[in-house]
Amino acid sequence: MAEVELECAVYGEGTVFPVTIALDVKVSALQEAIVNEKKDVNERFKVDPAKLTLYLALKDGAWLKSDPTLKPFLKQGRQDDSDYAEMRSSWKLNKKELFGANPSLGEKNIHVLVELPEAQQSAVPTKKQRLEWRSTRWGSHAYDPNSQYFLLEKEDVDESGLPPVRMMLYCRPSFHRQFEFLRDEVLNKGHLGWILGPPGTGKSTTAMAFASTLNRSEWMVTWIHVGKFMGWQCVRLIGDERKTRILDISDVDDVLMVDDDKKHHLVLVDGWTAADEFIKLTRKCVRWFLHSNGVKQRRRLAFVCSVAARGKFQEDMDILTRAREFRVWSWTLDEYLNAIKDDDVFESVTQRLDSPAVLPDEEMTREAMVESKYYYAGGSCRYMFHFHTATVATKLSDAVDSLNAAATVATSGQHSSSSINRLFGMFKRPHDVGAVSPVISQYAATLIAVRCGPEAIKKFMSTHRDSSNPALNGWMLEMVFFASLRNGGLALVDAAGNTVDMWGESVIVVGDGIPALYSAHPVWIKPEKWNQGGYDAIMVCKRTQHVRFVQVTSAHKHSFRIDHFYGWLKMLSESPQSFEVKTMEIIFVVEQDKLSTFNFSTVTGNGLLVPFGWPKGKETDLVRLVGIRGLYNLSH
Repeated sequence: MAEVELECAVYGEGTVFPVTIALDVKVSALQEAIVNEKKDVNERFKVDPAKLTLYLALKDGAWLKSDPTLKPFLKQGRQDDSDYAEMRSSWKLNKKELFGANPSLGEKNIHVLVELPEAQQSAVPTKKQRLEWRSTRWGSHAYDPNSQYFLLEKEDVDESGLPPVRMMLYCRPSFHRQFEFLRDEVLNKGHLGWILGPPGTGKSTTAMAFASTLNRSEWMVTWIHVGKFMGWQCVRLIGDERKTRILDISDVDDVLMVDDDKKHHLVLVDGWTAADEFIKLTRKCVRWFLHSNGVKQRRRLAFVCSVAARGKFQEDMDILTRAREFRVWSWTLDEYLNAIKDDDVFESVTQRLDSPAVLPDEEMTREAMVESKYYYAGGSCRYMFHFHTATVATKLSDAVDSLNAAATVATSGQHSSSSINRLFGMFKRPHDVGAVSPVISQYAATLIAVRCGPEAIKKFMSTHRDSSNPALNGWMLEMVFFASLRNGGLALVDAAGNTVDMWGESVIVVGDGIPALYSAHPVWIKPEKWNQGGYDAIMVCKRTQHVRFVQVTSAHKHSFRIDHFYGWLKMLSESPQSFEVKTMEIIFVVEQDKLSTFNFSTVTGNGLLVPFGWPKGKETDLVRLVGIRGLYNLSH
């Protein structure tokens, strides 16, 4: 069996080292290999291998990253890492619950967490160690409500739980509105603030930016970043000092009770969810906020949440604290395009705008790079600018795989018990109060579509009407298309609603190459990469020598880039699966009520399909337009 190289990280020590081992051996062999690797250089590894406890460094389908946050995480020792599953010594490494037969290990990832005997006890900081503040000189920032960008230096975010990098923040409308909320509702009016929104919308960085602009002669700020599996990190901004430390629940009272007769005190709790781990913290902070009798200066409190909804909260508590909520919406394509107009911003993120090229190099403008990445990242700024495309695709794919049932997708959204759900965004309803929580991106939507049934999709869509993001209806229609095709077949209609064709239930293969083509049955292919102006699906039947391209759209008009279709036919002709194409169709599937007005916005590549019987200049006449019933009233 082929060998793999596993990156191992040691709790308490913070050391990382590789171990090369075959996958067909038991975990006990890995324990022995780790001891043999380290015992000659580290006395603590001179132990019985069976006394090592190993954990699979995989959580929510993602490997633990080997980045600047790793060492502080390891130094705390293993505390409450229930999501990192213990690797039983009797299991084989290729067991599907561990690495599987063909693992995707990636780069700069940790695969195994190692706990040495008594390591946890020795790694946990003492109370004295936790209470030690590290202090640096630090100046405040200025805020301009008309500014388009706000700069946070690395020194502004070190040891705060935020990425320890220099960040040029684009001040979209939500940025300025969050500033106004914190200033007007929290500081001036004294409401308890709840800042809500899906992960990756910029809530935390905006809150830190706000904290950095307060008048330090009047205000002190305490920032507490909490995490379920990481130590809590605390930053205090007071005068010209920036102090940092780690803390746990037993330290919170000491950190809060530092009222200064000369300064008001703002506490920002970042990373909050409704998890049980944070109940006691919430109580302590709210009690501090409410019980300010005898305190001359003002106490202010806001929770910056990692969720789009707080869940069930007692009304009497909201009344007592005069609670106010502020929602941070997911990003739109226009906001991304505005953000990268600044050359410095574009240069800082260009390496993450790396989705597979869909245009010739000379046509891949910065706008095209953002649009192609938007297919994967959707409304998550974090996915757009902070992760490579392959990582985003893996995270979303793993998230879809982890869902227990289609009904969970259809009904729970951000209100499920696992409320930090990377699959969902949040937008304001334009003609109504409240919010809509659609799937975060088109890539995620189609992944769900090829793994969930149409009834679940229809239930899901019924809760997400009237989105302010026009792209979302297109994503929804594509979800219906693939889900219906997989589950019972798809009825196609004319403008009057009459059924004109029926495509039978089919298996869908996802990929950008040419899959194995069997002569007995047609094969439907869902391309993995974004293909604007091209096709969303391809049906290939080797027996009848038939190729059908399908583009699904909810728009009134759509571009028609013939070179995309020709490129795929050329790839087929050069593959081992090649055959002479006798019938070639291009079909646009449009919402029924848009059939009569649909037209093509641009057409390029005329003449490329002449070898397949399509005369030059007549391509649009040969495209077949069919309808699919409206998004919210589908029926079979």
